Amino acid sequence: MLAALPALLFCSCNQQGGGVSSDVKLSTAVDTLSWAYGQNLAEAMSQGALGELDKDRVLQAVRHTLDGKPQPLSQEQTGQAINYLMFLHNAVQMDRSKQMEENMQALQNEYFAELKRTNPNVKEHPSGFFYEVLREGNGPKARLAQRIKFDYRSKLMLSGQDYDQSYGQRDSIIHVVGNPMFPGLIEGFQLMNAGSLYRFYFPYQLAFGERGSGEIPGYTPFIYEVELHEIYKN
Repeated sequence: MLAALPALLFCSCNQQGGGVSSDVKLSTAVDTLSWAYGQNLAEAMSQGALGELDKDRVLQAVRHTLDGKPQPLSQEQTGQAINYLMFLHNAVQMDRSKQMEENMQALQNEYFAELKRTNPNVKEHPSGFFYEVLREGNGPKARLAQRIKFDYRSKLMLSGQDYDQSYGQRDSIIHVVGNPMFPGLIEGFQLMNAGSLYRFYFPYQLAFGERGSGEIPGYTPFIYEVELHEIYKN
């Protein structure tokens, strides 16, 4: 069954830039799937409490089990050990997340304190983000669930590195406020009148959160500069 899988699974693995070192040759679908399974297992073992396991003993157990030899642990003992291991692993991951959260919160607090000190035009929103009005429009104000037309550019807040923009990349965006949209932008758009240009400073909690989105890692605060062109009547 595995050998009948599409050749796309393995045909490019040994090409330059395919992600596999030159001394590894994967020439069949079974080769590819077998390697991927082992690689995935090894990557999982490098995280949290799993990184403290004896790798040689793990490999011995895999070979021992695949060879059908008698096991030193009963099914009940194995289950208890795995449950305890997962408990330790989750505890380590939670500690890491808590530390990441505390570190990022401290960096955000420092950034916002400096922003308020050096920029008299910046305002704080009750939700916890900051913004400044670069140009105030005289059109109607945007509301939740209303269709709008806008352009934007975004940066990573702490480094100032450009991230993404619609200008010159695509047509102006037509979208419904809040459908879907991260929390900061939902609140931000409802401050704006048509014709406005605002700059928003979003902490990670009001941007893509602790999980991130796609290639955006968790705990990433953002700056968004948004130009609201038009608001459509519902």
